[in-house]
Amino acid sequence: MAVAAVFASAYVERYQLANIAPSIAGLVAFSLIGYGLQVSEHRLSVGVGHGTISFIVYMGAALVFGPILGAFVTGVSLLGAQLTLRKGLEKTTFNVAQHVLAILAGAQLYLFFGGPVPPESLNDALLPFVALVLGFFAVNSAAVSGVISLSEGRRFADVWIKNTGSLVAYHLVASALGLGIAWLYIRLEVWGIAIVVVPILFLRHTILINVQLQETNRELLELMVKSIEARDPYTSGHSQRVAEFARTLAREIGLGFREIDQIATAALLHDVGKIYEEFAPILRKEGKLTDAERQLMRTHVDRSAELIRTISNLRGPVERYVRHHHENYDGNGYPDSLVGDDIPLGARIIMIADTADAMTTDRPYRDALGYDDVTSELQLLSGKQFDPRLVSTFLRSASVRRLIEQRRVTTVPLMLERSESDERLAAR
Repeated sequence: MAVAAVFASAYVERYQLANIAPSIAGLVAFSLIGYGLQVSEHRLSVGVGHGTISFIVYMGAALVFGPILGAFVTGVSLLGAQLTLRKGLEKTTFNVAQHVLAILAGAQLYLFFGGPVPPESLNDALLPFVALVLGFFAVNSAAVSGVISLSEGRRFADVWIKNTGSLVAYHLVASALGLGIAWLYIRLEVWGIAIVVVPILFLRHTILINVQLQETNRELLELMVKSIEARDPYTSGHSQRVAEFARTLAREIGLGFREIDQIATAALLHDVGKIYEEFAPILRKEGKLTDAERQLMRTHVDRSAELIRTISNLRGPVERYVRHHHENYDGNGYPDSLVGDDIPLGARIIMIADTADAMTTDRPYRDALGYDDVTSELQLLSGKQFDPRLVSTFLRSASVRRLIEQRRVTTVPLMLERSESDERLAAR
């Protein structure tokens, strides 16, 4: 990324179409505002990525001063912010380089489509500015999502949609302020920038609150799940692992991002109904359950769905996936004895994910199973307990195999609800 930024800068410096006599005060003002916004960064939704709305200032600088000085403002403000935040050499180099490359690409597109530097008329600059915005975000989002995808082993498309798709509306609105900064600076100089700073800070606050709410909601759900599992000696971290299995399998069959996210959320919450006190004595019981206790445990799917129904944005698919995740493909499951495709797809995926996690953790009657044993059991019960098409996808998936091979986890020795596959294994 650094090499690409250096070569791009050298190329643009040699062939750039705009040569602007810069104002030192203007360069300093743009750099300081960019630095301030960058330091007050907010976390993205996936992994270690971060994002700010400082790109507004970088775009404005590129419009006023041209590509090279716009890249200079971008590089200086980012370098100062990265050093202040102590990001380390590797991250600092990457972040500065990818932003410089993105602003150079966007500014060159702006010039290519006839954008004036500086933009004296908003009408003449509007369409070229759209090209600048698209060019900037294409490079920036591809670079950030690409490095997160590589470092965390996630699919690029999923990371890009999660990080960029959830904030695209805010970014589009914010980008217009970049053109506003440039236009006001031309007329009022540094005072023009000050006029735009207030709405920029308001927009940043709105974005930050939105992202924090998303993170808080997810953390609250995970906290609730962990509190349940603290009472349940069946496993620790079971729901998080099931969610990861379910997300991977849903991705493998080509579902859209929104549906994948709903299935993963349902997988995380599939046992949330066990938080009710009526299940506590059974969860703490050592030894075999009575028939009455087994019947009571079966009601946890209804109790889970009832809880989920109280959260408005989880009603519908997530609720159905949770309620039906113990339905067997042949109709011998519960609570409604649904058969085949009548079982919601998300529930069928969670059924396999739940069983896969159970088989890859230690049990009192056997050690954690490896990949070959897991796939053997799934094949044996394909068409009975599991959807045959999902089993086929499971068997073909390199991602699922890698996940299983990394998941040799030890849990507390108790199994409360055995699937048909668990009963067979216990009998060996």
